[in-house]
Amino acid sequence: MKRFSKKKVVFGLSRTKGKMISILKKTCIVLFMILSAGVVFAQSKVVSEKKLVQTLEKNKKADVVFVSEISLDGFSVASDDSVSLPLFSGSAIKLVSGMDMTNISERLAYKKGKHKVTFTVKDASSKTYAITAIDGIESVSEYTTRLENERIAAEKRAKEQRQANLTRLAIQVVLPELENVTGSEKNWIAGQIQDKLKSNMQEYLSMKTLVDAKSEAAIVKAQKESESSARDEASAIELGKITTAKFALFSKIRKTGKGYIITADFTDLTTGEQMASATSKEYSEVEYLYGSTGAVDELTIAIADKLQLPLSAINRSVLSSGSSGFSVDEQLALAKENEEKFKKMMAQYDSDLARLSVSNDISSVENKKKIEAEKALLAEKQKSEQKRQQELAEQKKRADADAKLEAERSIALKTQRDKMAKDAAAKAAEVRKMKIAKQGVLGQINIIESKKKALVEIRNSVEARSQELFAQLEKERKSEEQRIRNKSYSTVEMENGKPTQAAKERREKQVIKSYEDLTNKFFADCDAVAQSTMSQQNALLTEIRNDQKTLTTKRTVSSMGEELKVSFGSYEGSMNGWNTYLSLYSDGVLLYTDSFIVGYEALNGKKAPDMAAELDDNVIEEYTNNVDMYNSLLTRGDPIIYFELDYTANAEDDDKPSEYKFNFNKIRVINTVSEKTVQTSTLSKVLPRTMKPAQDLRELVGIKIKEQARFDPQKYAVEVYMVKGKLRAEAAKLAAWDIKWANFFGSSKMIASPYGDYEMLSTKVTQETYTTVMGENPSKTKSKYYYLPVTNVSWYDAIYFCNKLSKEFGLTPVYAVGGNTDVASWGYRVHNGDGIYSDITWNTKADGFRLPTEDEMEVAKSTGYYIRDLAELMWGRRCYDWNHFEWSYIYHADCGYDNVGFRVVRTISK
Repeated sequence: MKRFSKKKVVFGLSRTKGKMISILKKTCIVLFMILSAGVVFAQSKVVSEKKLVQTLEKNKKADVVFVSEISLDGFSVASDDSVSLPLFSGSAIKLVSGMDMTNISERLAYKKGKHKVTFTVKDASSKTYAITAIDGIESVSEYTTRLENERIAAEKRAKEQRQANLTRLAIQVVLPELENVTGSEKNWIAGQIQDKLKSNMQEYLSMKTLVDAKSEAAIVKAQKESESSARDEASAIELGKITTAKFALFSKIRKTGKGYIITADFTDLTTGEQMASATSKEYSEVEYLYGSTGAVDELTIAIADKLQLPLSAINRSVLSSGSSGFSVDEQLALAKENEEKFKKMMAQYDSDLARLSVSNDISSVENKKKIEAEKALLAEKQKSEQKRQQELAEQKKRADADAKLEAERSIALKTQRDKMAKDAAAKAAEVRKMKIAKQGVLGQINIIESKKKALVEIRNSVEARSQELFAQLEKERKSEEQRIRNKSYSTVEMENGKPTQAAKERREKQVIKSYEDLTNKFFADCDAVAQSTMSQQNALLTEIRNDQKTLTTKRTVSSMGEELKVSFGSYEGSMNGWNTYLSLYSDGVLLYTDSFIVGYEALNGKKAPDMAAELDDNVIEEYTNNVDMYNSLLTRGDPIIYFELDYTANAEDDDKPSEYKFNFNKIRVINTVSEKTVQTSTLSKVLPRTMKPAQDLRELVGIKIKEQARFDPQKYAVEVYMVKGKLRAEAAKLAAWDIKWANFFGSSKMIASPYGDYEMLSTKVTQETYTTVMGENPSKTKSKYYYLPVTNVSWYDAIYFCNKLSKEFGLTPVYAVGGNTDVASWGYRVHNGDGIYSDITWNTKADGFRLPTEDEMEVAKSTGYYIRDLAELMWGRRCYDWNHFEWSYIYHADCGYDNVGFRVVRTISK
């Protein structure tokens, strides 16, 4: 205890001594700082802003430093470092710079308000002071750093805004220009590339694309004018005024000696700025331009990079090298990304359709149909991606389960499996290049549809021009008719100051002749327009027919390409093989799906042992290990085998536009390394498919054909009425009347009376006519000769018929019941034995159909309108008395049913 206490005391003394030394040191430092401060304070002086100028003017000491908080508004530094400050204007003080004044105005503006400024005497005798410090402002390095950060932030905002605009505002995909492209390709390749560019811009770069053929020509013209004048601002801005799009994608397809090259320019239509430009490498075959990993896919990547648009790694890989070599995880990620992308596109389609539904634009209906077709196609793609995800998700689960078994596998088994996977991967890369180069039937169908689209567009353009010619024809017809009719009659054409009848008829014949001449010229002009494109149309149609025949040739699609996808399920011991799911896609749309078993023997080369009969455990163990190894390879997606599907397609007849019938024949399983077919399955399945949008090849019934049918003198007797002095408008109306009359009355005519302002039907109203108007035939004896007179009709039925017939021809009805001519309001049931007991009146000035009067019947009889049976229902006070065979003065309400028939007449004006 004593020894311990001694040590404690010694330790305590030592610690006290050290503490005292430390205190002494600190005291010395504080005294030094105080003395130093005293010196500074002795040389510095704080002055208020109000007294600063006066204080500096009175100062005579050379070592005094003045500090004042003042406003530096209007502060500036000249090239000779002299400083100007409004506070010192009018004083004798001279200010110079005594600090780094780089960008001083910007540095001062960054922190507004008053600043504490230090003034150091430069020369007391001349009242010159140097500003050596301004507290609170940035240093030059801080200012430079801030500017750089602001620049980076501004660029980031601009980039984000540009990207937002590129995906928010519409882009016009202009039909590609062709250079050195000849033959059949020039008719369809531009449209095919335009569609592919539009699809890629929309699907991969999330752009709102549109194809507006109406504004394309104007855009291209304005673009060329802009380029020719070094992008003149006025011409450039004009681009933005002729389309609803903000941007445009211009492209050119150039044919070289060895192949094809596509160039593309992405342009801001408002400013004319070329935002991105790219050129593809040379492709040997035209199909490679728009095929998977072709020229358009290459340009899509280049445009995305130059516009700084985000392009996911997986989509970049799809565009550059395809997805056939993707792992299960990569395929699943791609399917999910595609579905998300399609959802956004679907929302955009819905927005566009909502806008078009309330639009008054003349082209809105056409655009709406186009968007609806694209939306339907997109819906199919969505379903395809969802199904693909389900298949891949199941395969992913099996792959994850397989990974958990890895620790249980022997080293020998894993070594054998990994070597097999490595060999298969190396060989697959070679096979894949070869298989991708081969084009399947779906590519052929796309070309056929592109050619059909080109042909339909040519026909539509011919029809559009014919419509323009017809509009011009109608104007010329009217103008020429007015000219002829307004000509003054010559002396030889006059008699007693009036034109002779012969002169009038000559004038009408001139009108008819001009009408015929102009119409025949219209037909000839239409023929010339059609003929100008006929060779092009015929060539396209011939190609289409030949291509359709080619479809019947067997085609093969491989799972090493982009269209045929395969996934694997679990091993079925009872079937000695793996569940396998096959799906055939075209442009992202699922065309065909099937499932089958890939046998153990196909992978191993040996038959699976009979589990019931095999007693050797070593054999069963080897079988189990092999199944496990192949199961691991298949679920991981190692390409140890691949598949080929043989199929053909037949184009349906033209009355089923763009419909095809696919015939799926065989599936082959091929060992990737040995390239030997190890299994073949026969399918014999037939499935229909309609390509969208459908292209109808049937000939248009255009305006020329319609006008030819209407112009036939046998069917269109306008000239007959014109000869009678009727103007063409009235003549056309009368001719139309004749056509309708023939439909109701056949060969019966209305014959004008020479003694009155009426005309009478040349025959009795037939059963056919009566039934057409009334909907039933009341005749007691219905003859097979339907043109015989209708009978068993009362006077009330007859006037009911007359009013209905008048309405059919747009004439004023004659009869009124209670002042109303509408038969529906009469409350009368025809053919029911009823009568009408309200007041019945006859409008003598109405031009509709009515029953003849007694006098009119007498005139008809005396002037040749003889009727064998005069039992006619007439307006008046008497009916024919069958008992005495004479006209009796009996009020019409007492007239019974007529069993002979009746005629109708109509009041006309001379």
